[in-house]
Amino acid sequence: MRKIHDPNGAEYSCGQVRSRDEVLAFVAQKTSCLRAELSDSRRAGQGYRRDTQATSSMSQFRNDSFEFVRQVSAEASADAGAAAACAEQDATRAAAFAFVRQLAQDLSDGSFELPAFPEVALRVREALSDPEVSVDKIARIVLSEPVLSARLLRIANSAMMRRGSLEITDVRTAISRLGFEMVRNTAVSLAVDSAFKAPAHGPVRRQVENTRRHSVRVAVLSYVLAKRLADGVKPDEAMLTGLLHAIGRFYILMRADAFPELFEHPDVLQGLMQDWHPGVGRAIVEAWGFPEPIAVAVDEHEVLERDHAGRADVADIVLVANLLASRGEGAQADLPAMASIPACMKLKIDEQLGMRVLAESEQEILSMAQALGA
Repeated sequence: MRKIHDPNGAEYSCGQVRSRDEVLAFVAQKTSCLRAELSDSRRAGQGYRRDTQATSSMSQFRNDSFEFVRQVSAEASADAGAAAACAEQDATRAAAFAFVRQLAQDLSDGSFELPAFPEVALRVREALSDPEVSVDKIARIVLSEPVLSARLLRIANSAMMRRGSLEITDVRTAISRLGFEMVRNTAVSLAVDSAFKAPAHGPVRRQVENTRRHSVRVAVLSYVLAKRLADGVKPDEAMLTGLLHAIGRFYILMRADAFPELFEHPDVLQGLMQDWHPGVGRAIVEAWGFPEPIAVAVDEHEVLERDHAGRADVADIVLVANLLASRGEGAQADLPAMASIPACMKLKIDEQLGMRVLAESEQEILSMAQALGA
């Protein structure tokens, strides 16, 4: 029986029934350990930057945790006695362990079972990489995909984007009005919908739809916050990052469909998603070729302690937008005061201003949700 060590240096015996419970407990503690490390770093005056020693340690801790789960699960699976005993224990915890093992394997190997971007989305992204690209060329690409054309027209006529009383009915005018970056955002939203199609029935569908609606709220609020309160972040970039911020949740929900026991105990599934979705999301957006600031925002949009020198960045904006969206949905009532959160301090936003922004954006959120089919 081999001994291995977790990232904190504790020793474990592999091949024992208790290893499954130890792994589940370890995973549950991961987030609090990381946040405690961040708090210590902040108090020491190091701040919270992607290139600091504290953040490097965080990344290493996460990588080590994946490897730890993988090692223990491999040893437990190899031991027939342990497997038999595990089968007699609670099915939900067994499913949770198997699911964590699969996530760890996916992250360790980079073996995400993701459909490729739809061809039209790739063509849009490739065309927009040319600084000399014309409106006519982008229009031809958009018109080759009826779903993308219809979605772009709906966005152009939404309460958030519409100017004046005349309805836009042709794609070229919509592109000229919205700009290339919003065309890219529309193509990405279509790509995400295509990659994570909810099943026709069942609890996965309900949770995917809820996550999609939340992502749209965060995207719209990110756009509004960047436009109103942040000088250094483009609103279109903030909206794109908001659309992608919960992509790890989509992936986890799709993978969890193979573990129906998890849906019988939503608190178990929610706990696993809370701990794992930021890292999973970052790995996905990196695999899809999005830039580092977006990957960082996806990874850190729930780290309330994150702090750094200078003006608010896109991660700060999405963090605050996520807080406002969650509060608007009746969640996260136990959060600290917004005025004490570094990202909120950078944007000079507190509960009162936040609720006003949320109320003033409600019509824009509803119209954009309809435009994006959420």
